[in-house]
Amino acid sequence: MKLLLVDDHLLFGVGFAHALSLAEPGVEVFNASSLDAALELATEHADLDIVLVDYKLGLDNGIDGLRRFGRQFPHIARMLISGDETLTLLAAARAAGASGFIGKTQSLAQMQAALKQVASGGLAFGSLPGSALPDVQLAGSPQPTLRQLEVLAMLAHGQPNKRIAAALGIAERTVKLHVTALLGQLGARNRTQLLVLARQRGLL
Repeated sequence: MKLLLVDDHLLFGVGFAHALSLAEPGVEVFNASSLDAALELATEHADLDIVLVDYKLGLDNGIDGLRRFGRQFPHIARMLISGDETLTLLAAARAAGASGFIGKTQSLAQMQAALKQVASGGLAFGSLPGSALPDVQLAGSPQPTLRQLEVLAMLAHGQPNKRIAAALGIAERTVKLHVTALLGQLGARNRTQLLVLARQRGLL
């Protein structure tokens, strides 16, 4: 199995590659610290099985990275890896074309199982059943769309409308419309209250 890990934390990348190669003979792990470097490596290694993209990549965004890999290398399975393990992020990753999610707090055995599942053509989203997406319900309110959940996740990480629009490939005006819809669904007066209510209701 050939893997490409995209993570700007060198120690994690080296440690992950070393631990996995010891536990799973025959696994080869390439490391890249940025999306551009990863895309170049993927060009050189056409037989990659899985690319694992970290959610936080400095100025880059892992969700956008999943989309970029999907456009350029649709034959390579994609997984998101992150220290944040929320239903919102799982939904955003799946919506961006990920076949699985690995939390950085998971055990090596859990990571191995997820990688094998994805390598065999399946989906691996932790305890979620099969291919089901997180079903986040708001009592008495319409359920946010996957795109609205993506916007919400990026708002929670301090991203401005312009950057959210660029990352999602939509107009800035559309981002504002999604935010307005979320404010109405959660009954929030402003963005600060929106994030507080979203966390209280398990959306973040």
